[in-house]
Amino acid sequence: MSDQGGKPQDHASSTQSDFAMGPEFMDLSAAFWRRVALIFFTWTLLISLSMGAALNGDSRQSQRLSMVAASAAASGDRHLQDQVATWQGEITRSSMSIVTLHGVCWLLGGGMILWLGRRMNSQTLKQRLAEAIQRENEVEFRTTMEATTVGVFRIKNMKFDFVNPAMAAMYGYTVEEFLTLAATDVVIPEERDWIADNTKRRASGEPGHPYQVTSLRKDGTTFNGLVWSNRIFYRGKPSTVGSMLDISDRIHAEQDMRRMVDALAASNMELERFAYVASHDLQEPLRSITSFSQLLERRAADKLDDEAKEYLHYIIIGGKRMYSLVNDLLTFSRVSRKGSPFSLVQTSETVDLAQQNLRESIHESEAQITLGDLPAVFGDAMQLAQLFQNLIGNAIKFRQPGTIPHIAVQARRQGEDYLFSVTDDGIGIPPEYQEQIFALFRRLHKGEAYPGTGVGLAICKRVIERHDGRIWVESSPGHGSTFLFTLPAPGTERAQALAARAEETVKAGQAAPSA
Repeated sequence: MSDQGGKPQDHASSTQSDFAMGPEFMDLSAAFWRRVALIFFTWTLLISLSMGAALNGDSRQSQRLSMVAASAAASGDRHLQDQVATWQGEITRSSMSIVTLHGVCWLLGGGMILWLGRRMNSQTLKQRLAEAIQRENEVEFRTTMEATTVGVFRIKNMKFDFVNPAMAAMYGYTVEEFLTLAATDVVIPEERDWIADNTKRRASGEPGHPYQVTSLRKDGTTFNGLVWSNRIFYRGKPSTVGSMLDISDRIHAEQDMRRMVDALAASNMELERFAYVASHDLQEPLRSITSFSQLLERRAADKLDDEAKEYLHYIIIGGKRMYSLVNDLLTFSRVSRKGSPFSLVQTSETVDLAQQNLRESIHESEAQITLGDLPAVFGDAMQLAQLFQNLIGNAIKFRQPGTIPHIAVQARRQGEDYLFSVTDDGIGIPPEYQEQIFALFRRLHKGEAYPGTGVGLAICKRVIERHDGRIWVESSPGHGSTFLFTLPAPGTERAQALAARAEETVKAGQAAPSA
């Protein structure tokens, strides 16, 4: 095909034009027409000789009649003179007929010779052209096979009867050596029976699929090969043709990547364990600091001056905030380590549980919460309740000042997932922060107006990731926010695989040393 734009060029037409203009075919045409000219000259000569012989006979008869006519004139025989005149007229007409007949024969014969010559010349040119095109195709095929880095082979009766240089070089053989081998000679012994069976199935017409083999080189070393093969008919007999690609480097790269992923997973697991242990162990000291500071504030208030009371107040506030931060961090680390096995969960029930946990905030803000038709999903019931609690709690916290928050929780089917949405009419989120808010400890609002640790949405994201979904927000400042997330629908292969992975994660977490 042409690598220029537009319609691909007809290769056969292009090649035919190129060869028809070539000197080889011009020489062939000239030689052929010389032979045709020789045949035509011979035909003309034969016609001329035949006509000459016929006319010569008529001439001799005319001469005899002339002698008879002279005798008749001398004797005064009028009747004989008339008879001779009649015979001479017939001879003249006969000569003209002979000339006309030979002329017609010459024209017909010459035309036939030219027509046959033209046709034979055309057939000869076509045959030579086809042969030349075949030779060119063979040259192109050999050039392509010698230049490609992919191994190409053909197998007939379990023996190689064609390989290209790249195929032979992969195994450390010459092409001639390779053509003495069978298909089972170039794989490790453990795979020879399978290769023999596979080759027979390809030869019988069974569709081929890519497969990997452990190939055996001439020097005894091995490499990983990827093979494509299919049946063809070569010279009327079934053969197996295919290609071979050395994928050893790719396999090694995949193994290295797998080791790196395993090492990274182990490192992440260790970091999560550290965060869990650290946050768990810090709870008691922080609780003690806060409790004793509050006790000191109550019992020694009359003994402390205003500056000391202010410092003590800061200690209590800082301790409470640190305790809350550590507690949220512990909750965050428990999402992966301390999750429960997945089961069929009615999300309407998890939303009800979230509202019970938020009843004081709901009562205080007079929040109006409406629920749509919520489906059942496979998941961790407690973590999903935590998810809805964080999202509804944020919708209440970040409401418009002096207004009653309106919150809607809905869901709809989207392919193999359910798409959930939690919509509010709060203060909204600027576009530049809509991805950052899901990061750990990321807070957009400082101070006491909107208290928090910046862990709630990070927990939501971790819960959704454990459930093989994704979460994002659509919002504009002053016009509320809609948090959307997906969860796999029950009954799908993805949901079943997710449940199996979650169970393995739970078992791994239970096997790990606890704090």
